[in-house]
Amino acid sequence: MSDEGTKPTTPAAPVAGASDGLPRPDITALGRLLHGPRDISTVSLVGIFLLGFVAFLYFAKPFLMPVILAVLLNFLLKPIARWLCRRGLPQWLAALVVLAVFLGALTTGVTRITEPAKEWADKAPESVRKLESKVRDWLRRAEPFTKAAGKVQNLAQGTDELATRIELKSSNLADTVLSYTKSFLTGAIETTVLLYFLLASGDLFMHKLVKVLPTLHDKREAVEIAHEVQHNISMFLFTIAVINAGLGALVAGAMFLIGLPNPVLWGVMAGLLNFIPYFGPFAGVIVLALAGLLSFESAGSALAPPLIYLGLHALEANFLTPLVLGRRLTLNPVVIFVSLIFWTWLWGIPGALLSVPVLMTLKIMCDHFRPLASIGEFLSE
Repeated sequence: MSDEGTKPTTPAAPVAGASDGLPRPDITALGRLLHGPRDISTVSLVGIFLLGFVAFLYFAKPFLMPVILAVLLNFLLKPIARWLCRRGLPQWLAALVVLAVFLGALTTGVTRITEPAKEWADKAPESVRKLESKVRDWLRRAEPFTKAAGKVQNLAQGTDELATRIELKSSNLADTVLSYTKSFLTGAIETTVLLYFLLASGDLFMHKLVKVLPTLHDKREAVEIAHEVQHNISMFLFTIAVINAGLGALVAGAMFLIGLPNPVLWGVMAGLLNFIPYFGPFAGVIVLALAGLLSFESAGSALAPPLIYLGLHALEANFLTPLVLGRRLTLNPVVIFVSLIFWTWLWGIPGALLSVPVLMTLKIMCDHFRPLASIGEFLSE
């Protein structure tokens, strides 16, 4: 009997992927992925283009912001100018009338809220001391023990330091605001002039597009798509503006009924902040809570302004806006939040105000172009 017959056999090493269901490692698979239909060079070019586009948006803010704002306002005001043209006014005169009425209403609104806002800003140090006194009094009533008294003392010291910082930095804040005045006025003038030209041009660009298209079918399709896109964007912007204005009017009326000073200021604030999803209502609740604490003595009365605003906003966001716009013009909340973060990071507060209109415009345009219909589906609710 040979030794080979009694020699113990060594178990074979397991082959990776043979029994656990995982694919066997193969370097050629990586090569096929890099040189297949999704070529790595194509993916890299797309990535570089997107990064370059984001950088372009960031550095081109002084140029792009007036253009985007003028285009959006053109969608909002163009139906009114077109209605005036059907009543016999020339295109240039209709554009001038619409622009004059819009700027007049905007100037009147800004003038009405400038003085109350300035009063609140001037009283900021005194208001902080008053708020500190109220908080200290409430905490003393709630926790009369020594430990609570120590916390109150720390809170008082912190609020005193905050008031001192407000006093010291008030001039710096004024200087910062003044430093942006020139760029703001320049952007406002550019937006106004461009908006007038867009309103006065009417359907000029549509006629140019029809002229360059080769076939009658292409011309008809382009006109139908353009009219539908303009109609949907105009309807969305007008509806959102009316809803936010109505919300501001309700907030102003409610603040007037409960006795909060300067109700028009809070109504305008609520209407403007409602253009910024999520962050806007959150900021409105905080501001109205502070205004209530500074204006009323009791805690129940002080909490009434933010609770009323929160209730009105909940009714608007969950019932009124979805009912009026419908599912077709309702955006995905996740996409809205991502867009809000992106545009706020990119352009600050103006970007936050423009994030939803720009996103809605993109969705409507994607819905009307077959190659981009899948993107529009992801943007919808």
